[in-house]
Formats: sequence, C-alpha cells, structure tokens
Amino acid sequence: MISYSKSALIGAILEDIAYGLYFSYFLQGARIMFSRKKGRGRLSVPLFLTSLVLCFLITMRMVLDNIAVVSAFTDDPITPYAADLFLESFGNGSMFRTGTYIALTVVADIFVVYRVFTVWGGSFLISAVPSLLAIADIVTGGLLIQAIRKLAAGSSPDGKNVSTHAIVFYSFTLALNMLCTLLISLRIYLTQRRTSGVIGRSVDLNTTMAIVIESAALYSVALIAMIVPTSLGDNVQYCLLSMMPGIVGIAFQLIIVRVGSGLSPHSAAHGGPVSDLQFAHSSSGRRSGTQYATTTTSGRRDENAYEDIEIPVHLAGGTSSHEHSGANTSDEKDLV
Repeated sequence: MISYSKSALIGAILEDIAYGLYFSYFLQGARIMFSRKKGRGRLSVPLFLTSLVLCFLITMRMVLDNIAVVSAFTDDPITPYAADLFLESFGNGSMFRTGTYIALTVVADIFVVYRVFTVWGGSFLISAVPSLLAIADIVTGGLLIQAIRKLAAGSSPDGKNVSTHAIVFYSFTLALNMLCTLLISLRIYLTQRRTSGVIGRSVDLNTTMAIVIESAALYSVALIAMIVPTSLGDNVQYCLLSMMPGIVGIAFQLIIVRVGSGLSPHSAAHGGPVSDLQFAHSSSGRRSGTQYATTTTSGRRDENAYEDIEIPVHLAGGTSSHEHSGANTSDEKDLV
C-alpha cells in the first residue's frame, strides 16, 4: 500500500489533469450560455451562478492541494518522512481542503435537486425525497469535517471514525445522484411518449436522456471507485479524492456542452444543432391543456397536441423563433 504522502502527490498530479479537462468544458459551457443570451436575450441565472460557484470552489481546492503537496515535499527536505508528518498534521489547512470539496459537492447536489423540481413542473412531491437526501448530504459532510478536526497529529486518516463518515457521505451523494438521474430520465421518457408524432426527427429526446444518464454515470462510477478503497482503508482513495472536484465539474458541464452544442444524431441533417430543450410551466393559469409546439428550420410550426406541460424547442443556426400560446416565457425553466 502506498504511503499517505505519495498518494497525496499522485493525487495532486491527477487533480491538475482533471482540472485542465474541466476548465476547458467550463469555457465551452460559458460560451454556450452567453451565446443563448445573445440569440434570445435570456440567460439562465441559476445555471450561470452555479457554474461560477463550482468553478471557484474547484479552482480553490486544486490550488490548496498543490500548495499543501509542494510545502510537504520542500519545506523540510532533511527530516525523514517530513512529507508524511506535514500532511498528517490535520490542522486548519486539512479541514479547509476537505470543507471545500464538501461544499462543491453540496452545491452540485442542490442544483441537481433544482433540476428535478424544474423538470417536473415545480412538483414538491417529486422533489421531496431528493431534497431529504441533499439535507442528509449536508449533515454528513459536516460530521466528516468534525471527525477530521478531532484527529490528533500523526494519526492515520484511515481511522474507523473518519472512514465511516466518509463512506456515509459518499453513499448519500451517490444515492441522490442516481435518484435524480432516474427522475429526470423518467420525465423525458414520459414526455417523449406523450409527444410521439409531434416532435420531429430534428429533436431526439432519447439523445437528451442519454446525455443526462452518461454524465451521471461518470460521477456515479467515480463515487463507487471512492467508496471501495475507503472501506478497505487503502490510501488509493486519496488519489481518487483529489480528482473528484474536477470530475464533479466535468459531469456538470458535460450536460450544458453536449445539449447546448446539439450533439444529436439528426442535427447535421438540419443545418444546425439543437440549442436547448426546455420544460416550461405556465404561471398565467391552468387551461384545458398546454400546447406542444415545434419550430422547424423553415419557420413552420406544428401544433396539434395538448397536454399538461409545454416543450419549446429551438433549432440553432439562425433566427427561427416561436411564441408560446398562453404561456409566460419568463417562467420557462431549463433542463440544463
């Protein structure tokens, strides 16, 4: 088993690589969000703010980890095992690094709960269980920081108390991620069934569902990979832990980039990508039904169905637009 200091060094290198990948996706996501604002005069404020907060926390964690590793291996090169002694001091720096990771995880978890709430038309009933899991995540994250604070200098970070709190925290995060992915995918599936024959080939809801599932799968696999060595007390967990901030950011930005870039199997045949898929909810009062509407690249509207939700679909590559019948556009909520 590798030592704690070596796992921290390897983890810092892997974290830098993951951060580089994440930041490239962040820049693409920011470009897509601002291009949407330029094209339609509307920017999703919750999405944009969450993206900025995550970028700040992920960058902070990467900087703190690199400072800690450099200090551990260079401050006292003469003393044997100086790096291990430095990293196992478990002072405020260790708690702050752990707190930064927990904070960015909580921010991402709260936003995915918001996604569920939005996609299901503001249903508090559907969002109840994900909300409880998010609260449990916050509580267990706080308990994990408290357990690390109680570690004495030179103690093993793989102690039973710390490992138990870490496993519980990872498990709640994993359960929340999988449940929210299931609920969002279910909503997309039900919507596709209800709109069969209305939404044309240019919009493939199966592709959107696949993007959501694949992004969640990336994060879920990483969490499972974290839980296994943590339960075994292997220091490999710290190599993986260092990569987790970047993976959280990549999973978050992947949905924005892939859906916003129109990575649909039919996008090339229609001269431009699908710019976004929205689930809108009208606040102007219930009616006998809400109209489904699709807009093609030629500007033709196809309106022939009524249901309990509305799906406005925009095709990129031009200025084609549409108006909503009986819906307030200011109340539209984005899937991404």
